[in-house]
Amino acid sequence: MSNIISQITAILLGTNKNKTVTIIAHLIFWICIYQWFLFQAQWVTGDGHEKAFYLIGLQKYLTIICCFYSISAVLRLKTSNLKIAVYIIIILALTLFSYGTTVYLVYNYINQDPSMPSYFRFFVKNISHSGIWTFIRDKDVLYFHFEQLGLGIFPPLMIKIFRVAFQSKLDKLKLEKDNLELELNFLRSQINPHFLFNTLNSVYSLIEDKDEVAASIVFSLSNMMRYALYDSNTSEVEVNKELNFIKSYIDIQNIRHSKRLIIEMDFTDMQDFRIPPLLLINFVENAFKHGVDKIAKDSWIRINATIEPENKFCFQISNLKPLKNGPKSVGGIGFSNTKRRLNILYPERHLLEITEDELTYNLLLKIW
Repeated sequence: MSNIISQITAILLGTNKNKTVTIIAHLIFWICIYQWFLFQAQWVTGDGHEKAFYLIGLQKYLTIICCFYSISAVLRLKTSNLKIAVYIIIILALTLFSYGTTVYLVYNYINQDPSMPSYFRFFVKNISHSGIWTFIRDKDVLYFHFEQLGLGIFPPLMIKIFRVAFQSKLDKLKLEKDNLELELNFLRSQINPHFLFNTLNSVYSLIEDKDEVAASIVFSLSNMMRYALYDSNTSEVEVNKELNFIKSYIDIQNIRHSKRLIIEMDFTDMQDFRIPPLLLINFVENAFKHGVDKIAKDSWIRINATIEPENKFCFQISNLKPLKNGPKSVGGIGFSNTKRRLNILYPERHLLEITEDELTYNLLLKIW
C-alpha cells in the first residue's frame, strides 16, 4: 500500500522515473477524463442518443488531449520563459479555434437526426446562427466555448503546471547542492596544490646541487603547478603563458624519452593574444600518449604556434604514428571536452582539423 502511495506521489510531483508507471497513469487519467466528457455530452443530448453523446465526448476529448500534450512539449523546451509563454498562448488560441469549428461541424451533423430533442435543436441554432464562425462573431458563444474548453483543460493542465513548478524547484535545490559541493571541492583543491607546490620548491632546493636532471624535472613541474594554481583561475590568459606551460610539460617528457625522442618547437611571440587557460595541453598530451608512448624506437613531435594575418591564432602539432598493427586510440574524454570548450567559447570562430597519413598524425587549430 505504501509503495502505491509513493508511486502516486511521485507521479503527481513529476519525480517518477518508471516509464511504464507513467504510461499506465496517463491511460487511467485520460480514461477517467473521457468518462467525464461522455457524462457531460449525455446531459446535452439526453438519453437514448448514444451515437450523439459519443461523438460530442470524443470531439472535446481529442481537442483537449492535443492541447495538453502540445503544452507539455513546450514546457520541456530549453528556452526563455517569454518564448514558452508565447508558444502556450498560440497553442491555446489554436485550440479555441479548433474547438469552435469542430463543435459547429459535430453539433450540426448530429442535429440532422430528427429524433434529437427540441432543446438540443434550439441550442445548436444559438451556437451556429451565423455559420461556422459564429463563435468569433458572437461574444456570448465565444465565452461559452471558452468556458467549456477551460473546464476540460483546467484539471490536467493545472497538474502539469504544478509538476513543472515542483520539478523546477527540485532542480534549483539540486543546483544549489552541486554548487556547494563544487565550492567545497575548490577549497580542497586550493589546499592540496599549495601544499604540493611548496613541497616541490623544498625538494628543488635540496637536490639542486646534487642531481641536475631531477632538479630540472622538479623545476618544470613547479612551473606547471604555478601556472595551474595561480594563472589559470581566469577566463583567459596570455597565449605565451599557455605555451610556457606546454614547454615545461615537454621538458619533463623530453627527459623521460631523451634517447629516442626529437622535439621541434617553434613558438612566435604573441603577447597580445589571449586564449582560455589549459586549452592546448590536451593536444600535446595526446601526441605523447597515442604516439611517443606507443613507439618503442625513435620518435618525433613537431609543434608550431603563430599568429596569422587578421589576428588568427594557429596551433599545429604533428607526431609519428605507431605501427599499423598497434592499438588505435586517439582522443578520449579530455579531447572531447576540449572540442566542447571550443564549440562553446568560439562558435563559428575556430577551425579544428585532424588528419593522418601512413606515418603521422596532424592537428591544426585556428582561433579568430
